[in-house]
Amino acid sequence: MRFLSRLPKQCHVCGFTINRSLGHNLWCEHCQSLFNFERHRCRRCGLTMDNTAEICGTCLTTPPPWQTLICLGDYRPPLSSFIQRIKQHREPWLLPPLSKLLAERINDEPAPLLICVPTLLHVELKRGFNLSELLMLQLAQQLPEVETADSVFRKHHHTATQKNLNRQQRLENVRQAFSLQQRPTSKHVAIIDDVVTTGATVRHLSELLLEVNVEKIDIYCLCRTPK
Repeated sequence: MRFLSRLPKQCHVCGFTINRSLGHNLWCEHCQSLFNFERHRCRRCGLTMDNTAEICGTCLTTPPPWQTLICLGDYRPPLSSFIQRIKQHREPWLLPPLSKLLAERINDEPAPLLICVPTLLHVELKRGFNLSELLMLQLAQQLPEVETADSVFRKHHHTATQKNLNRQQRLENVRQAFSLQQRPTSKHVAIIDDVVTTGATVRHLSELLLEVNVEKIDIYCLCRTPK
């Protein structure tokens, strides 16, 4: 069966053959531009910016409780389609190329401890995995000298859809859903999530970490939902 690995791979976006020099088997060089990987982003919130400043005006005025947010791109097609296939269609084999690309962005100064956002047990059992945990484990294999922790946080119940809630309702929504179960072993940690949408979940988890004297928090995620 070794000959199968030598067969040309087809782009999951357009169906054309993928150039092996890209280093992955998800999309071809012609579709590369469809992924906004090169867009300039605010270092704090991860949202795209039209200027070259490091931090956007919103984060200068009201900075989030973490220091850096690193993502691959916006949660929109075609990148969002890969996330949906992994989660909804149970295709975790699509994740390694994405985690490798994310690790390359993080690689300069990774947090020494990676902590995944938990999911409910019945959701994980139904799907077969927690995508945030899978991403955490794959990043740990590619980043130098990092450790992982999968039981720092606990999720108690399902959170309502955040999209139509105001800021206060979003924060209250997640405050009731998550709690801290273990004190982290490092003062510098990274919270790992697949998609950061409104930021309410990672904000609350960051606040829980700050309460136990964690000094520096980063966010590593595959996608950031644009405003």
